Amino acid sequence: MKNTNYLKLGFLFLFVFFFTGIKAQNSAVKTPNVIVILADDIGYADVGFQENTALGIQTPNLDKLAKKGIVFNNAYASAAVCSNSRLGLSTGRYQQRWGAYYYNQGGLPSNEFTIAEMMREAGYKTMKVGKTHLNGGPKSDPMKHGFDHWLGFKSHSYDYFLLSQKDVDAYNKKYPGSAAKAKMIPFGPLVRDSKTVESFENTNTTEVFTNESVKFIESANEKPFYLQLEYNALHTPLYKAPEVMRKKYAIPTRSFNRDDKVWEYPHWDPIIEPDYSKWYSETCHLGIADPYGRKIYLAHLEYMDMMIGKIVKALKKKGILDNTIIVFSSDNGGSNQSYANNLPINSYKYCLMDGGIKVPMFIHWPEGIAKNKKVDALITHRDLYASLSELTGIAPKKKLDGKSLFPLFKGGEKEIHNEPLFWDSGDKEKNWVVRSNNWKLVYRNESKNYASYVLDKKGLVTGLTEEPIPAGYQLYDLNKDPYETQNIASVNTAKVAEMKKLYTDWRAQMGKPIRGSKAK
Repeated sequence: MKNTNYLKLGFLFLFVFFFTGIKAQNSAVKTPNVIVILADDIGYADVGFQENTALGIQTPNLDKLAKKGIVFNNAYASAAVCSNSRLGLSTGRYQQRWGAYYYNQGGLPSNEFTIAEMMREAGYKTMKVGKTHLNGGPKSDPMKHGFDHWLGFKSHSYDYFLLSQKDVDAYNKKYPGSAAKAKMIPFGPLVRDSKTVESFENTNTTEVFTNESVKFIESANEKPFYLQLEYNALHTPLYKAPEVMRKKYAIPTRSFNRDDKVWEYPHWDPIIEPDYSKWYSETCHLGIADPYGRKIYLAHLEYMDMMIGKIVKALKKKGILDNTIIVFSSDNGGSNQSYANNLPINSYKYCLMDGGIKVPMFIHWPEGIAKNKKVDALITHRDLYASLSELTGIAPKKKLDGKSLFPLFKGGEKEIHNEPLFWDSGDKEKNWVVRSNNWKLVYRNESKNYASYVLDKKGLVTGLTEEPIPAGYQLYDLNKDPYETQNIASVNTAKVAEMKKLYTDWRAQMGKPIRGSKAK
């Protein structure tokens, strides 16, 4: 980066520190590194830094980071499903603007711009590690997002443990073409830089993605870096746990030997069950309740936390932890299918009740923000782009729907979003939300039941239960009813009409739903 750019960044950061009430200790302020860590389908109650934490949660590394940073008590994803949520986070804009309402819609068009592109323009060294699931589109490849390098996969899910070409060969040997049938949960080698594939043995994706992130951090020299680390933990398939955690949580061994004649359930054996979709439904959509399902989930959660601890250790070793911005969140609400816990908020992933869109989130940056601070302001993932735009001084190429979080860091502002906010799952799902200050209006075209799990005192799953989500209009005053328990639409018809109009006016500005393959 040119010297003039360094001077520009230096003046900007001096302004930011002044604005946040923080004095520079030296005559120059060093450009901070940025790491965005996104978990997958993590439950709202499944991190220790939340006020309402589920029993048995072990996230000490996340908790330490959160305690030295800012925890956002009212953080929301841009959608109730991962692909669309990631589009909103990456671009800072409503993904509905280009027709990305639900799965397989919208993709990433060629004329939308990502955080990584902005960071690279600002002189950052950039890398993407882990999951990239954006519904296709001409710009779906991470190497078109502004990343210098990436390692990971581009599907909605991936097997944690089968990461070798030998695993692919074993399936095709047993049943020719079976590896290609595993579309919902691909397995085998991971992709590097969209050019080559790499096999890994005796490991798992959480460890591989962590080790790759550590290597990237260790290689950082003069340039500041931007790392976007998107774990597939805690997404299905959660049919077994990393060995070190399996023993701790007393989970039975569920090993996979490529040479065995029979691969026992929950591994998919294409000879025993030729219908892959049936196996997928049973294993990943609660078709069959796994007695150890919640324990396996907790094992993967603690393991991910342990791996994040390795990243923190690498930052400490280089002496850059305090001047590295670490953002942690989840792509959407916790999933009932992976045995997440969202209590006390309502429902799960896929639904626009808070259980589907409200997410844990903190920012850790000791040199730039106050420690041990909790913020009640309503924020969304879209605000990250605007925040980093202010940080770098690189103006967005398009008008953003997110707003900078910096006013919240200094403590003078109570809210950054005084305008209504919207969620919309499209014409097929017909589920949308308007949020205006403390008011939330939910509309569903049809009622739906979500399966949930029942635990015994030992933490084992003993069965499933149904949780109904009603159809029609639901109005909540979240100041008085933060967990959406009392629908007051029938006694507030004027407020319902007012908020319906807000939605109608907003939707008229959005694009029509479009399949990702047709995005331009």
